[in-house]
Amino acid sequence: MEKQKKNIFGRLSIYKLQSLTVSFPIFCVCLILTIYFDMTIGDIMESRAIQNLRSIVSTTGYSLNKIDSGSFSYDGTDLYKGDFNISQNVDFLDQIASQNDVEITIFLGDTRRVTTIKNSSGQRIVGTTAETKIVNQVINNGLEYSTTDVKINDEDYYGYYGPIKDSTGSVVGMIFAGKERTSTTRTIRNYRMFTIGTSIFFFILFSITTMKVAKNKIIQPILRISNIAKGMAVGDIQQDTTKKDDNELGDLLDDFGIMVKNIGAQARVAETVAEGDLTQTIIPNSDKDVMGKAIAKMVRDNNKNLTVIRDAAARMASGANEVASASNSLAQGTTEQASAIEEITASIEEIANGAKINADDANAANELVQNTKEGAIRGNEQMQNMIKAMKDINESSENISKIMKVIDDIAFQTNILALNASVEAARAGIHGKGFAVVADEVRNLASKSAEAAKDSAEMIEDSIRKVEVGSKLAVETAAALEEILESVENIATLVSNIAKASDNQANSVGQVNAGITQIADVVQTNSATSQQCAAASAELSALAGQLQHAVGKYKLLAVGKSQSSGFDNDFMHDNRESDYQDNETIISLDGDFGKY
Repeated sequence: MEKQKKNIFGRLSIYKLQSLTVSFPIFCVCLILTIYFDMTIGDIMESRAIQNLRSIVSTTGYSLNKIDSGSFSYDGTDLYKGDFNISQNVDFLDQIASQNDVEITIFLGDTRRVTTIKNSSGQRIVGTTAETKIVNQVINNGLEYSTTDVKINDEDYYGYYGPIKDSTGSVVGMIFAGKERTSTTRTIRNYRMFTIGTSIFFFILFSITTMKVAKNKIIQPILRISNIAKGMAVGDIQQDTTKKDDNELGDLLDDFGIMVKNIGAQARVAETVAEGDLTQTIIPNSDKDVMGKAIAKMVRDNNKNLTVIRDAAARMASGANEVASASNSLAQGTTEQASAIEEITASIEEIANGAKINADDANAANELVQNTKEGAIRGNEQMQNMIKAMKDINESSENISKIMKVIDDIAFQTNILALNASVEAARAGIHGKGFAVVADEVRNLASKSAEAAKDSAEMIEDSIRKVEVGSKLAVETAAALEEILESVENIATLVSNIAKASDNQANSVGQVNAGITQIADVVQTNSATSQQCAAASAELSALAGQLQHAVGKYKLLAVGKSQSSGFDNDFMHDNRESDYQDNETIISLDGDFGKY
């Protein structure tokens, strides 16, 4: 079970993490917006429908007052407004109802006296009474009444009732305006489908765009850096570190190029030293270049030790003929020690190379992680600035929305004036026909202006909603950057620990190098002993020649002194840099010569 759990949750790639981090919030935002609009669009449309009906009732009452300012009266068959017979001129109401796609009824008291509503036979429905609750609120209390559920000819309507007052302010009747609910319901359904489709479209668009950008600008550069690191891990320093993107990952690749260049230079020095050329000049890259310092110390110490060995071999060769056969056993030991020194020297070079690569990689990785951390901090600050800018854009859009509301009110007032002009043209008769045409054109222009203002307001509202979505996405992206910053800090701690371990490894190489120095001291002691065997060393002379040949393959730095001077001064008397002791006082062959 634990193994299965590890396979499922053990590795979450950056690509998958980025996809989940971006796609899930976008999905949630789209879902919330869809639910919100689905819940509120019905109320908004119904509220607008009632508001339009209120305007139509106001317009109808205003128009009747313009025709005749007298009181409403009923003679048993016809309804009058002053001297104007509304029942005989009901075409006036039909025109208003037709232009606004509504039904209009005028009540005197609680009884319907004039209406545009017709039954199945084409007759106008008059003489019926309104519901008690409507009469109580409108006629008895003088208040308006609106409803979303009115039955007219078995069809559902939105309804609005406005009181009619006489010259004394008493309510004598009411005006009703109703609009069929079918068109509004169809509009609500269309808005709902549009909202759902838009949400799905933007979710897919944002998700695909974000994942594509992340793959091209983040994942592929990281994979390229990973391949370079893998190649270096197996010793391949021939890596292409050409910078392709001018961003933090591109800078990271430049830093990798510097690291590869430094490692290559140190590897070539190590290769030259391994071939026996100790004349190289090694300059560490910095005070923290542990591997560079170790190689420089190794070359310096080997130069010193091999110079001493070379001088000692020369002196051994000059005195080998005097030591003769008594030096056979001692010469054999010296040869074995020389062979051991060569093997240990080769091992030390391999260890030093490995320690150098590890220390350089750890220190360079530590610097790269610190740079990445600083880049994440800067990205977080820039994201905060973007959030502030989007808030400013949102405030500007709201101000524009207020201006569109003013334009809508102007269009409404223009429409009312056009209706009044039509009424006046009707009263003027044949002399007002031209004025009526002009009034119709003004009313059409007012309607178009209102419709354009409405469309503009909807577009601005949609823009405000999109800006809000962008603001939420920016906040969530800033939170993701904070999480990335915490991860980088954890990586920096791990890399620092690796760097410390590499320093310890370099110290171990120094200790082994000290052991080589001690072995060199033993060889020096044997060389001093060989000088005392001056009488019988024919075989030792041959071995000394072989030692000279072996040391001769190393190219050493010139010391500017003769062999004798270098040997005597550096090897015999410089107690500050060597642990050599003159064994002439403690080794004597008197009485023991026969053993050799």
